[in-house]
Amino acid sequence: MIRGFIYSLVALGLGAWLFTLAGDDPGYVLISFGTWSIESTFVALILFLLVLLVLIYGVYKLIGLLNPLGLLRGNSWLGASRRKSQATAASEEGLRLLLLGHWQDAYKLLVENAGKVENPVFNYLAASLAAWQRGDDASWNYCLEQASRKARKPNPGIKTLKALLEYRSGKIEQSLAILIALDKEAPGSPYVLNLIKSSYLSLQDWEKLGDLLPVLEKHKVVNPDELLQLSAKISVQGLAQVSAQTGGISALNRLWDAIDKKVRCTEEITLIYMAKLMEFSQHEEAVSVATSFLKKQWSDEVVLKSGFIDTHEPGRLLVQLENMLKARPNNCTLMLSLGRVSLRNKLWGKAREYFESCLKFSQSTSLSAEANAELARLLDHLGEHAQSASLYGKAMAQLDHKLPDLPMP
Repeated sequence: MIRGFIYSLVALGLGAWLFTLAGDDPGYVLISFGTWSIESTFVALILFLLVLLVLIYGVYKLIGLLNPLGLLRGNSWLGASRRKSQATAASEEGLRLLLLGHWQDAYKLLVENAGKVENPVFNYLAASLAAWQRGDDASWNYCLEQASRKARKPNPGIKTLKALLEYRSGKIEQSLAILIALDKEAPGSPYVLNLIKSSYLSLQDWEKLGDLLPVLEKHKVVNPDELLQLSAKISVQGLAQVSAQTGGISALNRLWDAIDKKVRCTEEITLIYMAKLMEFSQHEEAVSVATSFLKKQWSDEVVLKSGFIDTHEPGRLLVQLENMLKARPNNCTLMLSLGRVSLRNKLWGKAREYFESCLKFSQSTSLSAEANAELARLLDHLGEHAQSASLYGKAMAQLDHKLPDLPMP
């Protein structure tokens, strides 16, 4: 109603202007074509053209209303073109809503218009993401099935997306089955291999992850640093699983020899190997591993572990650790281990001095607890029961693991 009123005002204003123009100077127009010629005033020609435009617009509206020839029906070329254009616009709006996080509205627009656009696969893939975001497993699976059916040829990318959504949904084994099949179908895909790696890590399948490492390296799926970290994790798990039932010390040595030299130099793998050597009573080898490691790089954890080694040559270990103390005179971890090794050498006074020095310089609660407990145990055997009880009281509340069995006076 308002629009019609505005149009009427514009028409009246234009008519008034033309009338004024015609009164002053109507103008003259001559159109000649062959033997035909038309003479008219300029204003009359303008009015004729305006009337002609109105008539054409009216005829168009009348055809749209009556549609006698079916030109504007849904199945006509004109109707189909209009419908496709509308579906494309709706799909673009669905994508916009998806990127803004309006999952439900995006899903509805994308699915409703999937059958009306030129490439429905795109709509179904985008809709599957919207459905996954709102936790609708049935809907995103449906969308991926439709995308596979509508694809002009087999598309591994659709299976990859399905595997990813399964993985993100916590269905690791289902995802892995799809990924393994995909790797056979289209081998060497970095994204597929990376997902397989993540699946093995989630399932803690270290053996299969170890088999996958050369493939990951070949296709440059991981950088050298990550490859080293993965190799270290696999090695740690392999060493930790060695037991008397799985081959004992011979299996442990074979596994250690097979580990990459760069991995052997890491603190974590060294500590695991030392613990296993001590478990199998290979204390001299444990000392050798510890001292060899400490010559190349320092580690408080390796030093602390050294204090638990029940070596047959504690004097030799004491000399080695005391040489290290010259370069690190205030290292509390080293002092604690030196106190323990001194006890193995039955040097009660020296052990006491090292424990007291450790307490003097220590700023670590756990380290102080161990030193207090060790000193308390030593003083108890030396007959200083009152001071021993006091130190035990300080230590026991903070001690997080039991003391090693050591000789006492």
